[in-house]
Amino acid sequence: MGAEVRLSGSLIARAGARRATVPVTDETTVVDVVDRLAETYGPQVRPAILEGGRLRSDTVAFRELPTPAERLAPNSRVRSGDTLRFEVAE
Repeated sequence: MGAEVRLSGSLIARAGARRATVPVTDETTVVDVVDRLAETYGPQVRPAILEGGRLRSDTVAFRELPTPAERLAPNSRVRSGDTLRFEVAE
């Protein structure tokens, strides 16, 4: 099973996708999810969301469930069935 990824705002244009599902294992992190998105949608995805191994200073990652959404760090683990949302911080 995988994790659902949702992009919002200018990240949709930067990454070239709005939603995706990526495969995850017990060891998958937020950075791994972005790398898997880049494998599918192209190399422009990684710099749209990450700077090196960190989230861009203008980008925030959330796990949408359980409610309320949980803010994630680049090394946060992602579980099968998770819904991740990446958005530009305001």
